[in-house]
Amino acid sequence: MQLPGWLPMLALVFFVRQAATQAPAGPTAVRAAASIRRLERGALLIEDFDGGHIDTQKWRIWQQEPGQTTVTQRSGRLELTAQGPVHMNGLDSLTHAKYKDVVLVGEVDVRSEGPAPHHLVLHLCGSDYPRSPDHWTEIVLVDLGKMARLSSWTTGPEGPDYHQNHQSLLLPHPPGQGFLCRIELDGGTNLAGLSVKSAGEWRRVCDPVELPLRIVHTEVKFNGNDAPASGQSGATSSRAWFAHVRIYPRPRNHYVGIHLVGPDGMPVGYRKDGGWPPMITDAAGRTRSIQDLRVELLTEDGSQVVAAVQSKNMGFYLLPLKDAPWDVYPVAAQVRLRLDGKTLGKLLRIERRNSSAAEGLYPDDVYEVAVE
Repeated sequence: MQLPGWLPMLALVFFVRQAATQAPAGPTAVRAAASIRRLERGALLIEDFDGGHIDTQKWRIWQQEPGQTTVTQRSGRLELTAQGPVHMNGLDSLTHAKYKDVVLVGEVDVRSEGPAPHHLVLHLCGSDYPRSPDHWTEIVLVDLGKMARLSSWTTGPEGPDYHQNHQSLLLPHPPGQGFLCRIELDGGTNLAGLSVKSAGEWRRVCDPVELPLRIVHTEVKFNGNDAPASGQSGATSSRAWFAHVRIYPRPRNHYVGIHLVGPDGMPVGYRKDGGWPPMITDAAGRTRSIQDLRVELLTEDGSQVVAAVQSKNMGFYLLPLKDAPWDVYPVAAQVRLRLDGKTLGKLLRIERRNSSAAEGLYPDDVYEVAVE
């Protein structure tokens, strides 16, 4: 059978196109860092209380005395009120993470009138029956007028302890001023550190406490009252608030991930022929090792290099935070790409406006940086 005259020509065109498609591609050209976007958030819980109502996808409203308490959300705060003797009233987070190397941070305040001021509690909990025992620790804030008392309460393998030697802090409590509280759980030692920031300085509430657990979540609530002093009587009323509550991985043991991609969205250094090692070309057209690239994480103002990494591994960089200057997260920061000591393109900003917990950089975040 005689083939049509056009068929060999069609086969030749097909062959040429296939060869062009399969030909080894040159290394990715890296001239400048162009843009940055977050691929994945490292934080386990972020709550700014900035919506019109409590997010019941994040929280269970927990009121043991609904007739004596209110739990509302307004203007970026969770607002609580209590009247008379109360037990647990507030919110219980629905995020139960199988994770224990974490930091819980929240801004808190309470003002009380009467002889039995209410306890306001920032609580880190491991309870998740049957997966995890009811081991927990918490910072307890009590308004004493011109002063505030901060103490701890912990339940672990030895049972409840309000806390060893009844350690506590007495701090000035001027009108309109709350406290930034932090509970940091070391997943390696199972020790939790409880601290509060006052006058720009972190103060330890108590000695580190043992807290073995498998699951973490938080509760923000009223829980009980101080007993009235002898001879005092009358009802006590309190108003309290929480703001910017978050749980995130401990920065000492976690990184920020930076993934470099070319204009085609493929990893920098990727070669279509599967060639190894990953290579790039610089602005002069020279072929270079991908390890010549240096990725840096800087403070917001660019004055300090927090971490700098070079890697052979396909344009993915893990920048450590163990030596970072930041005491709590999230933070604003910058990312810089360098080659031969020179900055490629512009500094890429990770923004955080105001004091929002939803913006900025957290430990274990992953960002994609596009190069051109």
